[in-house]
Amino acid sequence: MRCLRQLFSIILIFIFWQNNAQTLLVPSANSAFAPILEFNTNFVKKQKIRSITFDIIDKRDFQIAEDKNLMNYYEFNEEGLISRFYYTTIVKTIEKEVHVQPTYRRKKMISKGYTYNRNEYVYDTTSTVYMYNNKKDLIMKRFNDGTYYETRYYNYDSLGRITKEKRFKETNISQTKNTFILGNQILISADSFQYIDITRGQYKQICLNSENRPYKEIIINKDTTGKVISTNEHYTVAWIMQSAEFKYEKGILTSAEFKGNANGDVILKSTYLCDSTNCIYTEKQFKNDILLKEISYITDPKTKMLNSFIARDVINKTMRIVKLYYSYYTVSQDSAVSPR
Repeated sequence: MRCLRQLFSIILIFIFWQNNAQTLLVPSANSAFAPILEFNTNFVKKQKIRSITFDIIDKRDFQIAEDKNLMNYYEFNEEGLISRFYYTTIVKTIEKEVHVQPTYRRKKMISKGYTYNRNEYVYDTTSTVYMYNNKKDLIMKRFNDGTYYETRYYNYDSLGRITKEKRFKETNISQTKNTFILGNQILISADSFQYIDITRGQYKQICLNSENRPYKEIIINKDTTGKVISTNEHYTVAWIMQSAEFKYEKGILTSAEFKGNANGDVILKSTYLCDSTNCIYTEKQFKNDILLKEISYITDPKTKMLNSFIARDVINKTMRIVKLYYSYYTVSQDSAVSPR
């Protein structure tokens, strides 16, 4: 009977993998509430995708869409793993008055001069660099915001679970920002993690601080296929409790719900719908049962490439339209083909 269950689980995983040959993965329990999208590593590798650029246009209700030259950029290594991510934000808006001179033709004025106001933007770029070991585990994540660098380093056990996470403030002594040469390191935090297997589908994660004292315990429950169905967090020196529940259909996440009381009682929920080819189609994000955001994804049904998506901010009555541009590794894998 156990062998039959294992075989059934393997078949489900295989079907899930086959049906998810697409640019984006439907979020998992680890990424459901994360701000960054989860790309399909196998698909990116197979398609030899080198980078994906998000061209962003924002639009308010009843106003013309405005292109503010905002962008997100994702770069991947040859194994399909994200190696660099950066995005631009507007830090300052300058309103300038533009004067248009009158137009004359044969010394006769055919249009009067006029003035109008135009916004000019000052941008900031925030980037993150990722490094991996030979098992494709993330071992370093370096965040950079201007001249500030913050880096996290990770260690793993034989099961691929994080055992240590060290967080440093670092300095770059290189003369160019594109090259990082480590100068000073200041330790911000050093956490370690222990794991206790309770049953086959349940284990406990104990989080310890830099003094090797436990500050949080997490109970993780999994289904027969190994997917996380719930987590329960308890902080040992506080009254803070956090929990999450995850629901699946045919191995694909359809709902993720988070409850916490760290800043008053709050419930966050995300729901996911897929099209007939199991590509993510619609995502809705709620807070305390109030719809905050609805995202519609447009994927090519033949290539499974995500072409664009539209994120609707219900509260602020705005819409973000995102167009994707791809570049690819060539056969020699030393340069990229122009985006399609």
